[in-house]
Amino acid sequence: TALTRQESRIRFLAHHDDLTSLQNRFAFRGQIAKSLSRAAEKAGAVALLFLDLDRFKDVNDTLGHDGGDEVLRLFARTLRGAVPADALVARIGGEEFAVVTHMLDPIDPERLLTRVRAARMPFDLTVTASIGSCTGPLENDVDWKRMYHNADRALFEAKASGRDRAREGVPVPLAA
Repeated sequence: TALTRQESRIRFLAHHDDLTSLQNRFAFRGQIAKSLSRAAEKAGAVALLFLDLDRFKDVNDTLGHDGGDEVLRLFARTLRGAVPADALVARIGGEEFAVVTHMLDPIDPERLLTRVRAARMPFDLTVTASIGSCTGPLENDVDWKRMYHNADRALFEAKASGRDRAREGVPVPLAA
């Protein structure tokens, strides 16, 4: 019925970004909280990557907001296709994305940047991204906050050193 479809849509939108269909910031934080509560079951390091589209304002200025939305959709599809199937992928802000994956199935940031550059965009526009990453355990909230801070700082360094590049933050050590 229409009411059931509407309810399903509302549930979907509560946890997903309407534009990209990736998890939203709220769902991303919820998944991290669940991972923290299950940490004892799945020991080992994870990788956190923050990706930010470079000069996205120029994309919107060139293509308009509808064109910018299409770039975000295509970027999200490229990102989803370039990471392991079980990776947590989310749009956490305007043109900001996050990926969490277990280090048993690592992501090569340079290969990811190559895929982004090669992605077919509207009007043959070339889109680049900057990546900040950090590795460490998901054993407790303190470690997670350190990883988040270190990946965010690495993203800032990638942007400051010219964009279209990846930087790795200081890893958070695994407990002995």
